[in-house]
Amino acid sequence: MNYAVKNNTNRFLFASSVEIYGENRGDTEYFNEEYCGYINCNTMRAGYPESKRAGESLCQAFRKAKNLDIVIARIARTYGPTMLFEDTKAISQFIKNAIEKKNIVLKSEGNQLYSYSYVADSVSGLLTILLSGIDGEAYNIADKKSNCTLKQLAKLIAEFSNVNITFEIPNETEKSGYSQATKALMNNEKLKALGWNSHWDIENGVKHTLECLTL
Repeated sequence: MNYAVKNNTNRFLFASSVEIYGENRGDTEYFNEEYCGYINCNTMRAGYPESKRAGESLCQAFRKAKNLDIVIARIARTYGPTMLFEDTKAISQFIKNAIEKKNIVLKSEGNQLYSYSYVADSVSGLLTILLSGIDGEAYNIADKKSNCTLKQLAKLIAEFSNVNITFEIPNETEKSGYSQATKALMNNEKLKALGWNSHWDIENGVKHTLECLTL
């Protein structure tokens, strides 16, 4: 942000994350931009969501102190053919295994319910926020057509790739790196009010990703 101020930047876009909301407290179905869920800060994994909260706070400080025009994008769990296979997120590992014709490994019952976003929709959301967002405001990038449980996601990828699903108990090191959120669905009405709409539901997005990676 100091670089943006020094170079008289017209606008700064901060890439935040759904993880800023933490765990659903059970008082809402969808997270809007005003929601503040629970984060247990005394865990190794807490550094990521807490850093996003700190980052957004710094954005507001720079707006006040330096008159920097800032907009904030809170991005859902994003996937697509450009993802890295060494990425440890579940959807990345599911797709990696599917491409390699290996069983998809679920390391839980798979009941976690999340919002996902195909990479092209995430990018169009970022551009919409950058060009049309209101200074100082945060916007969720997600779509209801891409909400699903981890188990449903694994099943979808397995069916497209003709592989099986297996269950494996994670070790303690693996557990410490997992998101603790069990339900994280994002309300996108604020972004849609800027004229944005998604073009990829979870089924078509996953299918297109697998097709691109198997060319």
